[in-house]
This record gives sequence, structure tokens and C-alpha cells, in this order.
Amino acid sequence: MINNIQSGLLDALAPQAINFHPSVLRFGDLEGRVLVVTDFPPSVGTAWLARVTQIHGVTSSLHITPTNSADLVENINKAIGEYSSRLAQGGNALVMQRTEQALEDAETLLKKIDLEQQNIFYMTVILFITAIDRETLDRRTRQVEASLAAAGMRGRTLIFRQEQGLKSVGPWMTLEPEIMAAGRNMPVETVAASFPFVSGGLNDASGIMLGRDQAGGVVVIDIWQRGGYRTNSNWTILGKPGTGKSYTAKMLLLREYAQGAKIIIIDPEREYRAMCRQVKGAWINVAGGQGRINPLQIRSLPLDQDDEDEEKSIFDAQSPLGLHLQVLRTFFSLYLRDLGDVERSILEDALIEVYKEKGIDFTTDPKDILPEQWPIMSDLYQYILEQQSKKPDLFERLAILLRRPAEGADAALWNGPSGAAAKNDFIVLDVHELQNADDSVRRAQYFNVLSYAWNLIEQDRSSKVILFVDEAWMLADDQTPQALAFLRDTSKRIRKYQGSLIVASQNVIDFLDPVVARHGQAILDNPSYKLLLAQGDKDLMALSNMMNLTEAEAELLQSAKRGEGLLVAGNQRIHLMIESAPYEEPYLVGGGS
Repeated sequence: MINNIQSGLLDALAPQAINFHPSVLRFGDLEGRVLVVTDFPPSVGTAWLARVTQIHGVTSSLHITPTNSADLVENINKAIGEYSSRLAQGGNALVMQRTEQALEDAETLLKKIDLEQQNIFYMTVILFITAIDRETLDRRTRQVEASLAAAGMRGRTLIFRQEQGLKSVGPWMTLEPEIMAAGRNMPVETVAASFPFVSGGLNDASGIMLGRDQAGGVVVIDIWQRGGYRTNSNWTILGKPGTGKSYTAKMLLLREYAQGAKIIIIDPEREYRAMCRQVKGAWINVAGGQGRINPLQIRSLPLDQDDEDEEKSIFDAQSPLGLHLQVLRTFFSLYLRDLGDVERSILEDALIEVYKEKGIDFTTDPKDILPEQWPIMSDLYQYILEQQSKKPDLFERLAILLRRPAEGADAALWNGPSGAAAKNDFIVLDVHELQNADDSVRRAQYFNVLSYAWNLIEQDRSSKVILFVDEAWMLADDQTPQALAFLRDTSKRIRKYQGSLIVASQNVIDFLDPVVARHGQAILDNPSYKLLLAQGDKDLMALSNMMNLTEAEAELLQSAKRGEGLLVAGNQRIHLMIESAPYEEPYLVGGGS
């Protein structure tokens, strides 16, 4: 019975067939090639083999055998005599240079044995390269050979020795005599410094755990630690649908909330309602009704850092009303996209007059005005109608366009005092009911909600706050790039408020359109943290060019499983597997891509 079990296990583990050729072998469904390292540099640093052995598709096997020190000293003495004799005879300059180097290596090794009392080991390094086809195998072989050469080593393909090479590289502790001849005597410090199985993990010793790296080590990040290459607490999460973006975001937000951060979520897919209710947060339907956000209620606009030092305009451009008029320019450009320049100017003049009728001017402090005292869309519409009767040529088209938000289909969304009340540390601003709205309404309201969320952040600079913007591609409009500009400014400004902006989206190419790239690429480049999950072909190509992805990183993003990806934290890049705890699962339910 035991023999049958062992036989079945071997059948499951072993490849269906192995075919050997002069320089390659067919290993089941894979193409393979065995190389042996024949030349080594005279001196090496820490982890000197890791650069090669960590290449994707490369398996390494190190055979290390103790050497009899007495016999080795005798052989080294003989070699030193031979090298000295050759140098005394003179000859070809290249031969002399190599002989001098060999003499220096022999003397150094003798010193380590005699004076430092180091043990010496005979070390043989074998590499097994695999790929799905011959073309990929040849490309990886060239990459390995180039990496070896850059480290001062040389790799040689075992011609007509692939079978012996496969036996030597396997986990059977055997080394064929033909392969052993390629080894070299090394002191124990050099052998120990090879460290071929290093892992580039990340552990800040505080913060939250995200998962594990490729070697199984935990990845712990404190996004509030700033220094070196990690200058802010912002994130970009990118991945095609079904890769685990929302699941990862929920886990990240839940753990930061547990550590005391205030969370504000803009949710277009109603994925965070269940989680919000379980943590007893504030869920607000801001697509109209009780959660209405009046666009005409003054809110602040995040400015670039340099703007703080500039003198204020004599026209009070930096006053609350002046700032909010800039916000309204973007809002109406998203909503009424085909307005001409003259109509935009007329609309802005009309807004100033409507505010004036409510007793609000450039000197008014918004804190002194109650929500029901702000003008609403019907006030603006009535003013436009009054002006139409006097100047029909200028106001007729505006009156037609503004009827929708005042009395028509969009009135429930914008015509009325603000009803959103966010007095909690976990806030979800739900815009799900906008999914059936046309693009102009959806983008305008998304921007309206974003500016409202920024106003919440401005209220307190002392506490940590995270603004999570899901499905940010909705703001990537080539005809109205101002919305992305607002998000870009937020990403630059939020660090002054002890804040973090997390942007999640599906397609990186949405942000790299030439018309919006000036703002969109800043949103991708600015964050110190980037989590790249599985990507589509076009997005992967764009990311490869933008972030100089290695071949292994590109292959990871092309074939990554759900919850697996590349974490970029400052100048570190880590193959990350997202992990949640069992007790967290009830909080992470509800949709997810």
C-alpha cells in the first residue's frame, strides 16, 4: 500500500517526459537550459549571487564541499611559484595581466587560510533556466549571461551535458564529475556572502500589515512615516476588474481606521455601505435627497504650496467667494460642457449677483451663513429668466440649460440646501445612483462631492485623515481636465493636513491621454505608495514605460492572481500577496474588483 502511495506521488510530481538536446532540454511543458558558472570576480560584495539567482525563471543550485586546508596550501604554494616564474619570463601583455591577477588571488587566499584561519570550500554554482517557449528561453539566457558578466562572472551552457546538469541542479545532492570541474575554492566569508536567496521585504515595525512578500516575509507599512524616498502618505491602486482592488482598499482602510485615522470614502459602486454600517460610520447618499450637497454653498479649494506665499489680489481672488467661484467654473464646465466663453462670463457675473442678493460678497465668512441661507439653483435660474426678459440674445440659451438643475431632471440632485451631515470618523459619500446619469451629470457631481470632501479635511489639521477616491477614471475627461487638476492639487496639498489621498482606478491609460496627462500623470507619480495588481496589455505597456518595469515585474503584472501584485514603496519594489485575517472578512464584503 505504501509503495502504491509513493508511486502515485512520484507520478504527480514528475514531468510527463524529459527530452535532452545539445544545449536545451524539454522538461514537461517547459523549455529548459542548464548553465554552470565558470569564472568569478577577484572580490565580491554582500549577496553577490542574488542579482542572478533572483531573475524570474531561474533556479539555482549551490554545491559546497569542505576542502583539506593542508593540501590546498601546498597547491597554492606551487601555483604561486608557477605564476612568479611566468611573470619573470615576460611575454604577451594580456597573458601577463591575467597571470598577475591569478597571483594576487592565490596570495589573498593563502593569507585568509594561514593568517585568518578561514575554512575553505569548493563551490560550484549551477543555474537552470526555464521558459514556456524557445524564444523566451533564449531571451532569459541572454539576460542571465548579461547579469553574470556585469557581476564579473561568466556562465557557460553545458553542451551535450544537459542531462548531467539537470541531475546536478535538482534537489538530490548529487554533482556529476563533469560539472564539478567548473567549481572554485572560496574562503568561508565569500561563500557566506553569496546569499542567493535574499528577499526585498519591507517592515516598518509599526503601522499595518498588508500581506507577505515572495519569500513569505510579512510586509508591514507605516504610511505616516515620512523620510527618504517616502515623502508623503498617498497611494495609487491600479488593476483591471476582478484583481482585488476594492478588497485591498477595504482592508487598508479598515486597519488604518482601527489605528485612529479618519476615513472619507467617495463610493460610486456602493461597495462600502456594509462595511460602513458595521463600523457604525456615517453613510450618506449624496446623489440627491437628504444627502444633497448644494454646489452653490461656498467651500474651499486646495492650492499649491507656493500659492501660500503670494500676495492676495486687490480683487479678493483668495477670499472664500473668490475661491468658490473657481470651483464653480470647473463644476459648470463639467455639467454644461458646450458653453462658450461669453456664456461662461455671463454665468459667473450672474452668480456674483445671486450671491449679492443673499447678502454674500467677497468679504463674507462662510461660517456665518446657515445652509438654508445659501443660494440654490432655482435662485440662479430665476435671475437668468429675469435677465432674459431684458437681453434675450445673451440669456436665452443659459435659461434653457439651467432649467434642468432648477426645475427639471437634475433638480433633486442640486436644487436645495445641503443636507449632508458628516460628523463621524468613518464617512462614506455614496454616488452610486449616478450610474444611470449621463456623463456630464456624473462627472459634475463626482467633482462636487470631491470638493465637499476636501472641505471636511480642512476642518482639522491635527488628526490623520484618509480620502479614498474610488473609480477615479470618472474624472479623466479630456474636454474638462480641470477636475483632474483639482485632484492633483489635493494630492499635493493633503500632506499638510496630516492626510493621505488614495486613488483607485482600473486603467492607467485614462490618466495618460495627452490632453489630461499633465494632471493625470502627476496623480500617478506623486504618491509614495503604488500598488499595481494584474494589468491589461495596454495598461501594462504604459506602466512599463512610465516606471521602467523589469521583465520579471511585467510578467508578474501580466499573470498575477487575485490579491497579488507589485508594491512600490518609495524606491523599494516588492512582490506582494495580500492577506486578511479571518475576523476581518465580515467587514470586507460587498462587491469588489
